[in-house]
Amino acid sequence: MNITVLASGSRGDAQPAIALAAALAARGHATRLVAPANFEALAAGRGAEFHPLPFDAVKQLHEPETEALFSAGGNAIAFLRWLDRNGRKNISAIAPVALNAATGADLIVATGLTDELGAIVAERLQVPCVHAYLQPMLAAHDFLFASGETAPPRLPGWANRAIFLAFEEAMWLVTRRVLRPARELYGLPDGLPAPPYTPALWRAMSRGETLLLAYSEALLPRSLEWPANASVTGWWFLDDGERWTPPSELERFLADGPTPIFIGFGSMALRDRDASVDVALCALAKVGARAVLGSGWGGLARGDLPPFVFALDEAPHDWLFPRMAAIVHHGGAGTTGAVIRAGKPSVVTPFITDQFAWARLLYARGLAPAPLPHRAMTANTLAAAIKTVLYDGAMRERARAIGATVRAENGLARAVAAIERTPRP
Repeated sequence: MNITVLASGSRGDAQPAIALAAALAARGHATRLVAPANFEALAAGRGAEFHPLPFDAVKQLHEPETEALFSAGGNAIAFLRWLDRNGRKNISAIAPVALNAATGADLIVATGLTDELGAIVAERLQVPCVHAYLQPMLAAHDFLFASGETAPPRLPGWANRAIFLAFEEAMWLVTRRVLRPARELYGLPDGLPAPPYTPALWRAMSRGETLLLAYSEALLPRSLEWPANASVTGWWFLDDGERWTPPSELERFLADGPTPIFIGFGSMALRDRDASVDVALCALAKVGARAVLGSGWGGLARGDLPPFVFALDEAPHDWLFPRMAAIVHHGGAGTTGAVIRAGKPSVVTPFITDQFAWARLLYARGLAPAPLPHRAMTANTLAAAIKTVLYDGAMRERARAIGATVRAENGLARAVAAIERTPRP
């Protein structure tokens, strides 16, 4: 089967899609991966043909409007405004590349931020579209409603569902405006259904299209209310640990004292990098802990670090996290999965959107202290959270147990099987 996988966003968004494309290629499918050019090296040698989207994902993260979004915390209105501005800025360049790369495909897999674009590419080519997300997009509970810095109020289930659907509809209306130039380029009608305006993903589900949710039921069980065409597969990990050679300085650091913790915020843009580093260093000094400080796209690390901290540009999570005592992270879906699989407790310092929901979920499951929003984080609050994850034996045992369960899963195999079962005309 010829399959095109679409991906966009930060590394946390694109890396699971790369893992899926590699798994499809390994099964013998002719696979094309369409993603920002920044990920070409990460995708190289994995069996999928790479087609770069014409924008710089790293540069976008450091643009003023993106940094302002991170500074706004989990504000849903700020996120919708950012999605509208950036989407309309890039869509005219992205749309023809996506269509050209997908021409000849038997099936489109549209992930995360590319879901609606992938759906209209599939509509144009008259082939099935598989929708794929790292979050529980059909959640009848308040998972996505909890995507904000302030904890959601306790409401009846029907009220939570109503608010969730209202946000989904607002997001779809923004997406429809963003994608209007693509529909025009593809020669498709406007696509607005008759009132009431049901969000696009819910309409796709009602048509029987396949939805893949790439996280583990060991953390968040599947709702019995969801349709059979929605599959919770488990996380999609891109494992490079076996072929990665660690710097000798890192190996010496790991061997030269107590097991360190990891502190890193992935692709999050830090408005004041030095202030974030100072908070981390002061917290570590208060606790007496050692740490590996991950730079990431946000550029967290710097040169003047004390001997109890090692600066690391990047390392495969499957190699690094099992060697840490605990992980301080931003709560991205992919990082959350990697931490859980490693069997380590978390300190979650969310910046935006679903990171707050993952942080609250880990706290509710006893796998992390209470969420510590990044913009409100201080040396004292971070030190207290680090002490908890280092010395709370029950929390560490819960993390170890769920890690063993997740390591026994194969989310990629389940996702590939669901894609191969997708009906085709």
